[in-house]
Formats: sequence, structure tokens, C-alpha cells
Amino acid sequence: MLHIHFGTGRLGLGLVGSFFQSSDSELFLLNRAVSNGSATGCTKVTPSRRNELLMNHPRKEYVVSTPGGAAQPRERIRYKGFFAYEDGNVEMPIRDIVELSQQKSRGVVVTASVLTVEHYGPVIDALNVICKAKDKSDGAMGNVYLIACENTVDACEVLQDDSLQGLIAEETRRHICCVHTLVDRVCVELEEALIDGEPTLVVRAEEYGSLKLQIGPDTEELPHILGNTKIEFSRHLEIEKEIKGSLLNGSHWLIALTAFHETNGNPEVRLNEFIQETDNHRLYAQEVVNEMRDGLEALLRSKPKYADFVRDVDVSAYLDGAAQSILARFEANADTIHRILARFRAPTPDEVTTVQKFIDRFLHRIEEPLLAYEQQKGTPAKSATQGLFNLFRLQASGTYIDTPHD
Repeated sequence: MLHIHFGTGRLGLGLVGSFFQSSDSELFLLNRAVSNGSATGCTKVTPSRRNELLMNHPRKEYVVSTPGGAAQPRERIRYKGFFAYEDGNVEMPIRDIVELSQQKSRGVVVTASVLTVEHYGPVIDALNVICKAKDKSDGAMGNVYLIACENTVDACEVLQDDSLQGLIAEETRRHICCVHTLVDRVCVELEEALIDGEPTLVVRAEEYGSLKLQIGPDTEELPHILGNTKIEFSRHLEIEKEIKGSLLNGSHWLIALTAFHETNGNPEVRLNEFIQETDNHRLYAQEVVNEMRDGLEALLRSKPKYADFVRDVDVSAYLDGAAQSILARFEANADTIHRILARFRAPTPDEVTTVQKFIDRFLHRIEEPLLAYEQQKGTPAKSATQGLFNLFRLQASGTYIDTPHD
């Protein structure tokens, strides 16, 4: 397949480039041009230096490495080319890529790790070039897919956004297939290291990663096209997103709030070190995840909207595996409380709703599973409730993630 990816930040390189890679794929990377820069002597790289490393690497390669320690390549990601673009000039490199591609007959996958819909203009420009070429290819080009690789943006939203309507060509509307996506990997930072004698971009990313695509009538060919990659497929992606939001993100915040409270508001504490510090801390983390797991199972089995998922999936085994994996991640990843609770900020005169927004987001993740847990068990979830009480204690004492810590 021909794979064109927009966005060479941590997630784009650490998850998307890695998971779509296969022996018969052609990967081209694109990112906005940035001001000129040079190596600073620091291992962390500026956006300009990142672009230089991708542009100039003689083997067209970057590596993925585990956080901490020496930059040992865990994966080597090969790409055909890197292009830095300005607004309005993405068409020429895309035209050259399509013309020279040897794999476009199997399909063209355009992915983007772009945070907001309004920044998808260059992606639309690229899709217009690709779909016009497909229109004239007389069957020589395979299907064209758009995959938004951020959980905050959906590919269909991009094509439906009012601000982008005037940019979308008729050929794009006719040929493009939007794919729903669920992504999950903590990608910590970008560094520069000397690998095999060459200055090389290094992405520090946790070993766990998941990238799932929705399968439906328009995307039935994707498992065949992406069969040699690490991509997974699901017919119930929206429900899996809900489960992830509660079991992973909800549990993460509950445990982190307790750690933040018990360490007297120290945002630099690493959650895995807190969990491993005592048997009680480890037991507490296990209980929170298991309570959320049990609440989710009760919720999934009680509501008609989840009936198809319950019919098609072994719910108990699915949740057991997810809970075990999440606990292992919490104990392994050196996430700071500051990163986990970054939204838990003190109100200011210019932004008075920070706490309200945090609580609204928090309750959206945990409220239904915890209510289902209580209805089934006849008692509230003890450890999860402790996390909620610690949220109120932190708020009452004026302790937020951006509060100065002694």
C-alpha cells in the first residue's frame, strides 16, 4: 500500500508510523515547515531539528526506543521520503509521490495525527490530488482511505466540517472512505542520538500500543490491505472507546488523585513509583481498576445499546485482559502526576471554569460504571470512592497541579 502520513510529532512517529509499517508498504512523512534550526547539544530536539533529521537521514530511518536509559533501537521505521510543507504548497510533493508509487494499486492510506479539524486544510489538499489521480487511473489505483489518528478527531468530522467544505473537491467526495479509529500509546519525547554512526531521530514510547480501525461495509478490504501490520480491527469501535475512557483514563485519574493527595500535592511524583512504594498502594491501584472493570461489565450487560457488543464479544474475558494490561502499564510507565492530571488546574480570573471542566470530564468517564457497580453489588466502590474524596480534599485545600509545591 501507499501510506502518506501528516504530522511527525511523538504520536505520529511513535504509534502511526510504527503500526502501519510492513514489508510491502511505502511510507511518506509530511509535516509543516518550521523556522531553521540546528542541533543544540541537548538530546531533546526542536521541531526544526526533527525536520532536518528526517529530511537528511541517509537510510531514511528513525527509531523507537523505550523511555529511560540509552537510546537502544526497539524498532526501526523506514520511510521513502519526508516533506516539509507550507500552506498551499502540498500538492506538488503529493503529485510526485502518487506518480512514483509502486504500491498505490493495493490502496492509498492517508493518516494524520493532527489535533484539531481546522488544521486539516493541507490534508484535504493532498486528498484532492490523490482522488483526482484515482479518477483518471482507470482502475490502476486502489481505494483511498482517510484515517484520523487522534482520539479527539474523527475522519468523518473532517469531511463534514463547515470550515473545510469549500476546500473539498468532488473527486474527493466521490472516492474517499473515512475510517473510525482508536489509538492508544504513551509517546514521551523526541530525542537525537547517534545510531550506527548517523544522527538519528529517536522516539521514546512505551512498549504497549494499540491502533484499531472500524470495520464496516466500506472498509471490509482493510484487513487484507493491512494484514502484515500491527493494526487491529473492530466492529464495535465506539463502545471500545467508551471502555477505554472509563477503564484506562478513569482509573488513571482516580489513582493519580490519591497519589497527588498522599504526597502533599507533589506533581513530579511518578505514578509507577507511588504504586510500587508499598503493598497498600499496589493493592489500592488493583482495587480501583477491578472496581471499574466490574462496573463496566455490569453496565455493558444491563443496557440494550451494548447488546450487539455483548453478543459478539466475550465481555468477561475482554475486560479481564484489559484490566490486567492496564495495571501492568500503570506499574511500568514513569508517568508523572503532572502529566496525568494536567487538566486539574487552579481557576484564574481569565479562566474560571478549569475545575468545572475537569470534573465534568472526570464524571463522564467514571459515573455510569460506578453507578452500575453499586446497583449490582449493593454497595459503593470503596477504592474508587476514595479517589473521589481525594479530589474534593485537594480542591478544598486549594491544591492543584499548577499550585507551587514546597
